[in-house]
Amino acid sequence: MEDEKKQALRLGTNIILFLLALTVVEFFIGAYLKIWWAGIILLIVSTTKSVFVVRDYMHVRRLFVGEEERH
Repeated sequence: MEDEKKQALRLGTNIILFLLALTVVEFFIGAYLKIWWAGIILLIVSTTKSVFVVRDYMHVRRLFVGEEERH
């Protein structure tokens, strides 16, 4: 049980750091990249961030797990 908690904490920390890195990339792309397809890159980065937020922090996965699998 203790290993599960440590693993979950490590995963959560890694996801937060990944989201932070993507936010920094987004900022620099928006601020300094003056090419016509920068919007496409920003769309891809923001979509990636939203997938991780929904998957890992909104617990949508629980909606699709049966009762017997929750324990």
